[in-house]
Parts: sequence; C-alpha cells; structure tokens
Amino acid sequence: MAVTLGRRAFLREIVIAGLLSLSLPTVFLAGIYVYLHTRGAALIGIAFGVIIISALTAIPLILYASLRFNAAALARERAVLGTSEQRIYQPLKGRFWQLRPMVAVSVRSYVLASFPACIGFGLEFALMSYVTTDSVFMPLHIPIGIMVITQTIIAANLLR
Repeated sequence: MAVTLGRRAFLREIVIAGLLSLSLPTVFLAGIYVYLHTRGAALIGIAFGVIIISALTAIPLILYASLRFNAAALARERAVLGTSEQRIYQPLKGRFWQLRPMVAVSVRSYVLASFPACIGFGLEFALMSYVTTDSVFMPLHIPIGIMVITQTIIAANLLR
C-alpha cells in the first residue's frame, strides 16, 4: 500500500507489457517461416508445434506481463488518486462481474491487466486473418478493439 509509481516508471511498464505480449505473434511468425522454408513439411505438425511452443512460452509470458502490469497499475493509482480513494478488491473475493481474480485488483488495474493478452491475441488474430485470407477471425477484433480503446483511456488518465 505504500508503493507508488511515477509517470516514467508506469510508461516503462506499459512498454514492457507490450513487448512481452509480442511473444505470441512471434511464435506464429516463426511457424510460418519454418513452413515456408522447409520443403515437404507437414502443415499439421507445424501447427501443433506452434500451439505447444505458444502454450509453453508465450502464454506464461503474457500471464507474467498481466500480473506485473496489474501491480504497476495499482501502484500508479495510489500516486494519482491517493490511498484513501483507491478501492482494492481482495483476491478471489471480487464482485460477480469481476470473475473473482486471483490477485488483488482495482477496477482500473483489472481492465489494464488484460492489455498484454489483448495486444498478443489481437496481433495473432490479425496474422491468422492475413495468412488464411479468411474473415473467420475478423469478428474477434471487435471486442479486442473495444477493450484496447478502454485500456488506452484508463492508461492516459493514470499518466496525467
């Protein structure tokens, strides 16, 4: 409760969260590279390889970035709002709509914590849409886009 975060440190945390979220589309791009540069490679094998490598590396990195960004958002909120106005919900005891997060959150930090996942999966779906030249993945961009806009507004308010 005593730790606060300055603007520059919070901005650094935003950049770190964004960079860690790039691990998911990077694994996908590596899979595309392997497929295009190996003759006779089985597409299904490369797809399973990408899924397994993503599950073992990219998803844990995105989870780590989310937890780290949640803590940074809480610390920045204390600097902007003060500890008396900040409302923190205990782990596994939040409101129903908060789905009872596993760590302490405020409403702002809860929304901001999904930033790495929104960026990572948003870019992943964009790459899948481009590679498959299909619109199956296009509807997934709408909720992700709405969430990124909301996160941008909250982060801008915390950077004031």
